[in-house]
Amino acid sequence: MEAAKSDKNDAKLATTRLLVALDGSDFSDQVLRFCAEHLTGRNEKVTFVHVYEYNTVPAVGPGAAMAGLNINEMNNELRKQAVSKGTKYLHQAAKKAKSLGFVPDEMKLLEGKPSMASAKHALLEYTKQTQPSMLICGSRGLGAMGRMFLGSTSDFLVHSCDCTVMIVKGAPGKNNSDAQNGSSGEKETLVT
Repeated sequence: MEAAKSDKNDAKLATTRLLVALDGSDFSDQVLRFCAEHLTGRNEKVTFVHVYEYNTVPAVGPGAAMAGLNINEMNNELRKQAVSKGTKYLHQAAKKAKSLGFVPDEMKLLEGKPSMASAKHALLEYTKQTQPSMLICGSRGLGAMGRMFLGSTSDFLVHSCDCTVMIVKGAPGKNNSDAQNGSSGEKETLVT
C-alpha cells in the first residue's frame, strides 16, 4: 500500500510543469537566478515564455496606396523583426540559464496584440491552454500608484491565472557570482 502511494507521488512530481515568463528586463535576470537556485531539475519541465509585441502601421486612407506603400508588407516586416528579436532574446535567456546551471526544456514565443497590457493577456491565455503547475514571473516593483495607473502584469496574473503564480522579487542587477555551471549534457531547445 505504501509503495503504491509512493508511486503516485513520484508520478505527480514528474508532471510538474513550470512556465517562466521573461520580458528581457533586469527583473527577468532575477527570475533566472531564482530558478537556478531553487529548481531541482529532476521533476520539472521548464518552459521559458516571452511575449513579443509590435505596433502595426495603420492604413491611412487612399493616400497610402497612391504613395506606393504596401501596408501589409510593412506590417509583416515589423512582425518578422519582432519575432526575430524575441527568438534571439529567448536563446540569450537559455544561454544565461545554462551558465547558472539549468536549461529550459522548451521555449515559447507568444504574440502580444499591439495594445496596452497585451503581454499579460497573452500569458493568461497561454496558461489557460497549457495548464502549468506554476507560472514564475518577476515584479518591477511599481508600487500602489504605478499599479493604479499602469497596471501590474504580475498582479493581474496572480488574480487571473488558474495556476499558482510565483512572483520573484529582488534587486535587479544583483549578480550571483557563486552560481555554478551545471549540467554537462547538451540539451537542444526549440522555440515554438
